[in-house]
Amino acid sequence: MTSCPHQPTRKQRLMPRPSHKEKIVESGLAVFHEFGYHASGVQTVVDHAGVPKGSFYNHFKSKDELGLAVLDAYWHRTEDVRAILNDTSLNPLERIEAHLAAFTVTQSGCLVGNFTSEMANEPQFRDALKTVYGSWISDVAACISLGQKDGSIRDDQPARTLGEFVVTALEGSILKRKLEDNKQNVIDFRKTILAFLRAN
Repeated sequence: MTSCPHQPTRKQRLMPRPSHKEKIVESGLAVFHEFGYHASGVQTVVDHAGVPKGSFYNHFKSKDELGLAVLDAYWHRTEDVRAILNDTSLNPLERIEAHLAAFTVTQSGCLVGNFTSEMANEPQFRDALKTVYGSWISDVAACISLGQKDGSIRDDQPARTLGEFVVTALEGSILKRKLEDNKQNVIDFRKTILAFLRAN
């Protein structure tokens, strides 16, 4: 007996439908990154996602809840960039250079930095951003500590202090790149920070 061509196969029935929540997070990331958090409304996000506005409130209680989900998604997507700091095929200074070079910075900047400038006064966002920065700084500091032990990185300052400087200076260079629309700013920063970290 042949099956009716209009009936879904068992495989088709088991395949999950595309998640509206995932579409909304993806669109939130794109919209917030390009236009900024405050300049983007829920309607803009759902229009970009191609889903009805009612679907938004099935998954998120507010725009802020979406914003936190977007920040989390963006942070998890940078795992490969941070993993470079643990690449044992490179020495610690080379790892930091590769980590900084892995940032593909556009005029839209870094979402972490953008959210910091827009949302740092909001308690939920402030706590989430502190967690992001804390984790990032710890990863950089651990790599710097290894370089201090092998003599390739200066040891006149604690590794944590140097790690915090690297991360905050990188975000500053990205903001300056947005201001001047000049990608050379970030390239020059990389050269300067490596010269600063290198042991004399």
